[in-house]
Amino acid sequence: DIMVEMQKNHPDLTNPSDLRQILDFYFARTLAPVVVLSQNKEMIGDLTSAVARLEGLRVIRNIDPSSYKIMRSLYDASDTPNLRDDILQLQRDGGGQSESLVSIELKCHTNDSQMIIREII
Repeated sequence: DIMVEMQKNHPDLTNPSDLRQILDFYFARTLAPVVVLSQNKEMIGDLTSAVARLEGLRVIRNIDPSSYKIMRSLYDASDTPNLRDDILQLQRDGGGQSESLVSIELKCHTNDSQMIIREII
């Protein structure tokens, strides 16, 4: 269980029941996208690692929105790397199951990178 692991690794985790509920809704596909915000890099890394071990869930790690495009614009070359295409590629690699869950670890080091994420969510 992800929450058992999280509480073991982070005994000072505040509101573990809130995190459990959010994850339950996410895995039940009743809440998407789910955004978990934390300044605790280790905790977010552990959470990402825990969900990465789940079958059928794809993970993209260490995305910095200030240096990696979230979506390609009309003016970008078609081969411009971007998060949207990465997600679609993971779904194609997973047998074309568009309902596959994808977890993305975003590292927003600046206010500008946080605003980029807020715009797409």
